[in-house]
Amino acid sequence: MNKKILSQIVILTLCNILTYSLFFFYRVFISRRIGSIGMGLYTFGMTLYYLFYSISSGGILTAISKYIAENCHSTALKEKVVFVMSRILLLWSIIVAIFFCILNPFFCDIIFDTPPLKYTVYPLIVCIVVVTQSAILKGFFYGIQNPTPPALAEVFENVVRLSVTCPIFLTVINSSSLDTKLFLSFLGILIGELSSLSFLLISYKLKYKNIQFPIKLSEVVQISSNILKVSVPLATASVLGMIFQSIENMIIPKLLEYIGNTKNEAISIYGIINGMSFPAATLPLVIVNSLSIIIVPTISETKIHTKTLNSRINSFLLLTIAISLPATCIFLLFPAQICNLLYKNPQAGVYLKHIAPAIAFYYLSVVLSSLLNALDKVNFNFILNTVLTVIRLIAYIPTILLFKSEIPYIWISNIFALISCIIMIEKIANIEFEFILEKRIIILIFQLTMGCLLIFTILIYLKITSMKVFIILFLAGYLLISYLILLYQKRCKKYRR
Repeated sequence: MNKKILSQIVILTLCNILTYSLFFFYRVFISRRIGSIGMGLYTFGMTLYYLFYSISSGGILTAISKYIAENCHSTALKEKVVFVMSRILLLWSIIVAIFFCILNPFFCDIIFDTPPLKYTVYPLIVCIVVVTQSAILKGFFYGIQNPTPPALAEVFENVVRLSVTCPIFLTVINSSSLDTKLFLSFLGILIGELSSLSFLLISYKLKYKNIQFPIKLSEVVQISSNILKVSVPLATASVLGMIFQSIENMIIPKLLEYIGNTKNEAISIYGIINGMSFPAATLPLVIVNSLSIIIVPTISETKIHTKTLNSRINSFLLLTIAISLPATCIFLLFPAQICNLLYKNPQAGVYLKHIAPAIAFYYLSVVLSSLLNALDKVNFNFILNTVLTVIRLIAYIPTILLFKSEIPYIWISNIFALISCIIMIEKIANIEFEFILEKRIIILIFQLTMGCLLIFTILIYLKITSMKVFIILFLAGYLLISYLILLYQKRCKKYRR
């Protein structure tokens, strides 16, 4: 992997760690103020928002970054892409936001059966227009392989969200109702997105403040058709995914009610799993997300070079596995302590322990999906996700009813994450460029796994069980072993020459 890609990954990773930490703190802050029932309603509201966001701009970021990386070799052409798509999608996002406003009572009253929610989601309706414009600018910067502006924009977004929303919450916390708290939670999302768009616009204008260019109708048609050709399948998959998520939001609480829980208990359980346990498990995913963002433009520009393509795919998979191994071990050993520290909710730790064994599959699926999109297998991704999601939703019903517990809901999700990874790896391995998982990569994965086990054995033998001390020592040891292994391999390669 060349220095340019590594530097992009480092920049994105550092910014994403800060961004995700700030947003995660925001979620923790919100969860402690609105409670588990409020988090359940928050989850429903965000699902509804992501549904209409997917309709408005699903796949646009990926499509624009891919198009610019492959086809735009002049500054004027890159700026034309932004000009054309920003105008087209502004109109489209306004139409989608209007439909969101009209259909909001139907979803909240009938689909989700959560009437209070319909009065609190209005900030998210405005967000639809804002995030669509942000997606265009982010796609532009990723396409020219300059991830710094979008990465810093997300950091700025979360700093503003926390600095504005948290003081408001602390001011009105004692006198406000749950509805007001939910409204403020969603208002915080809007405030953050507005600040992010402002940052991106300033960054773009500073770069292209004096450029003048003519644009023809034929260019408008060509640019929009080529981008929509990629984005529409991605958007369709995203919309279907959110529809299925909405169906899940309906059936899982109902199933939990059916096996003996009250309505509030069912919403609370669902809120703990999806609003606390899964977000905790995906904390290290912030690094993997950096890889998934970089993958599309870097793979797109090297598709004709088989050797380079193989090397980059291997590197992306290796980095993902290297991140997921220690994460799996930590969450398996200390689920209760982590959730007590973050949420002061021991039940979230119980669920996290069941999620932990499949962490590697959740992480790998993100990277593998991006790889398939970069390799022009968007339709395959769409079909695979749709089929597996439908089967998974059907599988929830008999397992939850048979075991009369919410735990099968988690394990069905885990199993399908594994199945998805297996199918995607098989597809990548059979693409015409003959992808090969190199022997040295397999050896390195094995060495890292053994390193993890060795560190665990030593720390447990020394009776170091404090979570904070254990995690610090484990990560330090893991990084040291990784460095020594890579250094050893580099020297062996040098001597062979």
